[in-house]
Amino acid sequence: MNINWKLLHTLFFLMILTGLLAQDPPDMPSRSIVVNSTQNLSFGVLTILSGSTGGTVTVDYNGMRTASGSVVLLNSSPQAQQGIYEVKICPGRLVNISYPNSVVLTGNNGGSLTMNLGPTDKGPSGSSFISNKGCNDVHYVNVGGVLTVGSMAANPPGDYSGTFEITFIQQ
Repeated sequence: MNINWKLLHTLFFLMILTGLLAQDPPDMPSRSIVVNSTQNLSFGVLTILSGSTGGTVTVDYNGMRTASGSVVLLNSSPQAQQGIYEVKICPGRLVNISYPNSVVLTGNNGGSLTMNLGPTDKGPSGSSFISNKGCNDVHYVNVGGVLTVGSMAANPPGDYSGTFEITFIQQ
């Protein structure tokens, strides 16, 4: 019996190669990003001194509230708080954060206020961070802002509200 070792070797090699090519590649981590707003940005309760031209209220990304000008901060509910977002993304991803510079808040009794948004604890709009946690871990992004308050005539007492959009882009 004459065995062609060269042919047998080639067939064996092709069987191994076919087995290797037929295997599925390993699953890659999901490229999706999930963002949830868990706490709204709030400036709390405040007033301005009668006859004054107003001032500003700042809530930083740690939730600390300060005032300037004729703004008086009141210690009643609702309390001031930073906005908090939960970001779930797999490790090694670069995430860019962007948001508008300012937003107009409208009052239920007339008037409007301008809120300058930011910065976040990751930096100003356009900043990035790298995900360094597992796919099921959460990155927290905190955001603050500055509210410009005018006179009582321009900003009558009431509840002021508005919305803003923060965009998280993974790269």
